Amino acid sequence: MILTLEEMKTHLRLSLDPDSEIDPQLEDLEAAAVDYASQYLGRPLPWLDDDGLPVVVPPSVRAALLLIIGDLYEHREGQIVGETIVDNPAVERLLHFYRVGLGV
Repeated sequence: MILTLEEMKTHLRLSLDPDSEIDPQLEDLEAAAVDYASQYLGRPLPWLDDDGLPVVVPPSVRAALLLIIGDLYEHREGQIVGETIVDNPAVERLLHFYRVGLGV
């Protein structure tokens, strides 16, 4: 895990109860957020440095993960009637400078 359960719960304004029934769901949301960000970045999270060691995930990438988790948590139902869902531009802005493989 890149984010702790406490970080996710604080961001979502949930109880910090350590044995909460929501913990497995938050772990799944974090995995989905990491997968989404990895696909967007074109590399795994965390990625490796030139020596093959995992880098410390930058604060902007961590913030993007929290935004993605917030969106997934808020819109966890299959359908939303009467709302338009759009990509969060802040996520793209936070992740943009860490993208690789974009070409010229």
